[in-house]
Amino acid sequence: MNGYNHIISPSSISVVIPNYNGKHLLEDNLPSVFSALKYTQINYEVIVIDDASIDDSIMFIQQHYPDIKLLVNESNKGFSPTINKGIFAAKHELILALNSDVQLTETYFIDQLKYFEAPDTFGVMGKIIDLHGAEIQDGAKYPKTGFKGIKTTINYIPVPEAQEMWLPSFFLSGANALMNREKLWQLGGFDEIYAPYYYEDADLGIRAWRVGWKCYFEPRSICMHAISSTIGKLKSEKVKIIIERNRIILNHLHLMGVQLRFFKYWLSIRCFSKLIKGNFTIYKAILLFRKELALLERSRQNILQLQTKNKKNYTVNDTERFILKKIRSIKYRIF
Repeated sequence: MNGYNHIISPSSISVVIPNYNGKHLLEDNLPSVFSALKYTQINYEVIVIDDASIDDSIMFIQQHYPDIKLLVNESNKGFSPTINKGIFAAKHELILALNSDVQLTETYFIDQLKYFEAPDTFGVMGKIIDLHGAEIQDGAKYPKTGFKGIKTTINYIPVPEAQEMWLPSFFLSGANALMNREKLWQLGGFDEIYAPYYYEDADLGIRAWRVGWKCYFEPRSICMHAISSTIGKLKSEKVKIIIERNRIILNHLHLMGVQLRFFKYWLSIRCFSKLIKGNFTIYKAILLFRKELALLERSRQNILQLQTKNKKNYTVNDTERFILKKIRSIKYRIF
């Protein structure tokens, strides 16, 4: 992709970091954020939104980073409402949604700014590796749909990685998503129907594609990430129910026609098979899902309105076909 050299690259970034009991993570990782921003020589601000932490996160920021814009929730609200608070307080052209457990390399932003010279770019993410640099955790998100619904756990990496083409990504990881602020605002930020956590980043990327905007992956932008530093401490049964509920929401919102009917049929069979084994997780998730039907319809209408405004009417299958056609000419590995 080229032909956008006449468009000026973005000149400012708002880094938005949700935090819950992450004082130790902020202490470890904030220096890397400021180092990357200063290296890029770009105007910036850093916003931390504290989700009613009970550790010393707020005091730490106030004492050591007085220039950070600190926003505080009075009660614990979860990922989407918390990060949205920062997103809609951001004043710069680009917004980096960043987990508190992520370290940026100094050159992290350098290869990403060019993507925003294209008027239809929604956002770009970098490569996520583990803290020791031994394993790739996240690459470009590979699209796959079937009768079991939308698959969100498949990644791909070009081989070799030094590809000059712009690599499309099904969505952007919520751990390190650099996005166009105006487009993000038009989408309404992360959909709060997914609160407290899980699937909100996949939903946001799919919504962006459906209204005519593109998501990309830049393998030369590298960050390091410790997986589920906060959520992993919660009770596993509660987490499993929320994951199942949000997976059902994602598929009901973005699948259509025969695909949605197949997904419902598969879900009912799966629920029945679990029930006869004494596992009530999916049944409980379906009950929670049913309570969100009004919000689900509102989310669906928001997509339709923005599709009408942009004169685009793409489906999740259109996105899948576009991405697979785009990467057909390169070698890549899936993981």
